[in-house]
Amino acid sequence: MKAKKIIPFTLSLLFICTVWELIAFAVRKPDIFPSLSCLFKQILVLFARTDFYLSLLLTLFRGLLGFSISCLSAFLLAALSSHFSFWKSFLQPFLVILRSVPVISFVLLALLWLNSEQLPLFIAFVTMFPILYQNIETAFSQTDKKWLEMAKVYGKSAGERFLTIYLPASGKQIFDGVGTTMGFGWRAIIIGEALAQPLHGIGTGMKQAQIYIHVPMLMAWTIVAILISYLFDILIKELAKIKRTTKINTDTDIALSPDNVAEKTKERQIIIRNLNKKYGNQTLFDNFSITIDNKSVNCLRGISGKGKTTLLRMISGLEPCDGGTIHQPANSRYAYSFQDVRLLPWLTAYENIGYTALEKTDKTDQLILFLAREFDMLDHLNKYPRELSGGQQQRIELIKALVNRSDILLMDEPLTGLDDDMKRKILVLVADRVLLYHPIVIWATHENIVLKGINVRNIQI
Repeated sequence: MKAKKIIPFTLSLLFICTVWELIAFAVRKPDIFPSLSCLFKQILVLFARTDFYLSLLLTLFRGLLGFSISCLSAFLLAALSSHFSFWKSFLQPFLVILRSVPVISFVLLALLWLNSEQLPLFIAFVTMFPILYQNIETAFSQTDKKWLEMAKVYGKSAGERFLTIYLPASGKQIFDGVGTTMGFGWRAIIIGEALAQPLHGIGTGMKQAQIYIHVPMLMAWTIVAILISYLFDILIKELAKIKRTTKINTDTDIALSPDNVAEKTKERQIIIRNLNKKYGNQTLFDNFSITIDNKSVNCLRGISGKGKTTLLRMISGLEPCDGGTIHQPANSRYAYSFQDVRLLPWLTAYENIGYTALEKTDKTDQLILFLAREFDMLDHLNKYPRELSGGQQQRIELIKALVNRSDILLMDEPLTGLDDDMKRKILVLVADRVLLYHPIVIWATHENIVLKGINVRNIQI
């Protein structure tokens, strides 16, 4: 706990203890309202009993089991709902029922249907599931679709996108939901135990103390329940703070270039026939046909809004065409430098580059270091995107594309906003990669592109 919070927290505890003692002194009946010293002695008595630990363990087991069932169900159904509107609408009535029906109604029915071990779990589920589902589904639905598109272009499977984008992007909201849910969950489990009366459990202990009008024991059990909830709250907050970061040593020797043997020229083509695309009433492409190959760098030219970015998105599979065909080499691997920079905020610059690397070889780190040095980004690789300027983020976006041995290299205005010296460096590096790997290069740009030793083909859109 931070120092500035310790003083008010301590004063609050002192105030509560003082009020408690004043009430106990006024009542003067320890069996009805014990003093703090009496309550502390009762807690020690409770801790000395062997069956206390069995009750504690069984309540913890029921709570964790109920939470696990609720959490797993919420994750699966929330993932389904966030991807398919049908299932979101289908599940809505069930959620309305779970949120609207009083818990006591479920409890009374469950007392008729379930045994003493099943009832606490059932109450925990109907209490925790709606909160978890709502938080997780909202978090998944709000995940930036641009990050998902970027991952899809670089060949990440649905499972990889879930683990590397959905979960990290939703982490804070999910942990907030888990914290709230655990608070309700422990109370629900203990209520279930008090009503169902399993052989051992905190709720069972509370109920027995209430039956025998043993108020100090009832309060002792209550203090134990509060401590459990508080400790789990701290645990969840600490887990939320955990952040694993992979750092790269930028002081290592960097080879001039880890690639020294150019691939043999392999002719590749993208054949576009009778392509049609509309946005509302605006026609971007009307029976557009062209063949694009890797014999030159293909620069798409045209005023803003004419469809350069849209064509790149259709070629990469991020957007469907309204008609026509786009034939590409089978099993093509893409690299894409997006105009709107798409860096994952929970990864460092180095991790962002590594995330989209199509090959993870011993030379990958050397190539990342080499490109970072050429882009004047070597000292920034271990920084997060929020610590980088817009121009620096743009350079990392371009390194992500150039680090790959791709079959199709798509670049959408990668030079915008960069100074002339950096533009010249980038043109040299692009030329090197093109001569090395011979990808099909499609470059949407307003710039005058000159690449040494490479033919530039201008395509008017």
